[in-house]
Amino acid sequence: MSTPPSPTVLFCPLNWGLGHITRDLPLIKEFIKHHYRVVVATDAPLDQWLKKELPEAETIFFAGPRIRYSRSRPLLPILLLQLPGMIRWIKREKKRVAQLIQLYQPSLIVSDNRYGARSKKVTSIIITHQLMIKMPRGLKRLEGPTHRLIKWMVTRFDECWVPDYSKPYSLAGDLVHKYPLPPNALLIGPLSRFDEESLHSENTLPHDSTGVLSLISGPEPQRSVLEDKIIKNLVLHRTPGTIVAGRPGGSPKATSNGNIRIVAHLPTLQMLQIIKSHAVIVCRPGYSTIMDLHFLKKSAWLIATPGQTEQLYLARYHDKKGHHSISQNKLEQQFFTPVKPHTSYSMGWAQGSEDFRQILRHFFEGHF
Repeated sequence: MSTPPSPTVLFCPLNWGLGHITRDLPLIKEFIKHHYRVVVATDAPLDQWLKKELPEAETIFFAGPRIRYSRSRPLLPILLLQLPGMIRWIKREKKRVAQLIQLYQPSLIVSDNRYGARSKKVTSIIITHQLMIKMPRGLKRLEGPTHRLIKWMVTRFDECWVPDYSKPYSLAGDLVHKYPLPPNALLIGPLSRFDEESLHSENTLPHDSTGVLSLISGPEPQRSVLEDKIIKNLVLHRTPGTIVAGRPGGSPKATSNGNIRIVAHLPTLQMLQIIKSHAVIVCRPGYSTIMDLHFLKKSAWLIATPGQTEQLYLARYHDKKGHHSISQNKLEQQFFTPVKPHTSYSMGWAQGSEDFRQILRHFFEGHF
């Protein structure tokens, strides 16, 4: 008697940097652990990164929206100007997903912030922490209407998985909890690529490292702007440092610039080791980075991308809650010292809160 084929899960992470695919990694691993076939629909460099991290995962090309950024202009107005194109892209995503359904016959679609990656024929779940958009001064009155639009788009999916805790312990703050959650939303707890017991075995524990660890992330041109400013800071203060440049397509081999070591990217185990070994960490307050730091119980200096209202909010929200925030414009003069974690942060914030593995077990029992 032949064994029935494993059900297929189609993952569709947004390709705006590595943040979405890295936070999806523990979910992908959990599905594979429970004998599901996982197909990840994305494009370069996410597919290349995933193949190195998880060779058994299948990938298929699924182009993402191409957003134009600026070195000096605020991000939100630029995104608003590109909104018509983004709406057209959602329609293209629906067509591509229909093709992928014909090809793979999935039992489940998991979309990470891709609102066109759903189907009425297949159980469809969206992962997002952006249930509202922080607006700059002068546009605050638009926060309510944009939340209602996001809520409407979210409720087009069967479920919405929110990678956050309940309000008292929330890592996302207003981004998740300013307004009532959509009726199909489920808090699944933070997601981190470092959430795997084997990564934390004794033989992986690092030695303490001196100097500043800088984790660069995000789209160009602001990624390069931050890297240049950090190099100037380290040179000015004659501080040794390691920069993980956030270029997954680059070589993982390190280069040296005086007392500064620069590496394009690192696989998960090496990234974990280098974060745990440093007392002084500098990074963008992207939400995936916030979740990683929370999981590792590490504190950092947070440098928000200028004009990126979500990062500006998260930097303020986490300032003095385990992290310190600093403006990118004041970066070059800052001498970085270890950040003393807040008591609640050092305890791990929410003990026994939402756990995505427990929620997935209930999901498996109820859907498959």
